[in-house]
Amino acid sequence: MKIKSLIEEMGGVVRVGAKPLDPVSRKIMSKFLDVDRKEFSDYLDYLTCFGGETYLNEVFYKLTMYNNGLPSYCYPSDSPIENVVIKKGEFGCFYGEGESYQTGYSLSNAIKKMENRIPTNFLPIAENNCGDRICLCIKGEKIGQIFYWYHENEWDEDDYFDDFGKTMPEEVKMQNMYLVGENLYDCFNRMILEEE
Repeated sequence: MKIKSLIEEMGGVVRVGAKPLDPVSRKIMSKFLDVDRKEFSDYLDYLTCFGGETYLNEVFYKLTMYNNGLPSYCYPSDSPIENVVIKKGEFGCFYGEGESYQTGYSLSNAIKKMENRIPTNFLPIAENNCGDRICLCIKGEKIGQIFYWYHENEWDEDDYFDDFGKTMPEEVKMQNMYLVGENLYDCFNRMILEEE
C-alpha cells in the first residue's frame, strides 16, 4: 500500500494515549461510504493499516492548500464578505469507529457534531487541536478529494440572508473549505515539514 509507505517515510503514526493501533475494517466503514469506490482507497487503506485516534508522529508537518490558499468558494470582489486566505494548516487526529474508540474520536460522533456545519456531501475524517476538521468529499464532482474545514469562517444561513436577501446556495457553503489533496495520499505527500 503506497499510503502506508508514505506514512512510514514521514515518521509513522501514534495513537492517542499511546494505546496500540486499532485498525478499522472496510466492513465498519461501509456504514459511512461506498468502500468499493477507488476514490476512497487511500483513506480506507490508512484506516485498515493504522486505525483512528492516530496522528503523525512528526507533529511539525503542515497541510498545504491548493489555489494559493483561497477557499473553494470565493465571494465576488464587490461583496461585503471577504474571502479568507489560508496557506497552511494543522492535520491533527483521525477519527475511528468501534468499541475501543473514545466518543470524542469516533466517526459517528463527529458526523453528528458536524451535521449542518459542513456541506452534506462531506465526511469529517480528522480534526486538529484548533477546532478545524479534515473532510473527505463522498459525493459529486469532487469525490475523493480532501478538504480543510476552517472553523473561524463558518457559514451562517441567517447571516447570508441578512447580507444578500436570499437563501444561501449550496456552493456558498464551501466558503470555509480549502482543497488540500486530490486524495489522502496527495494530501500527505504535499505536506511540508516545518520546525517551529
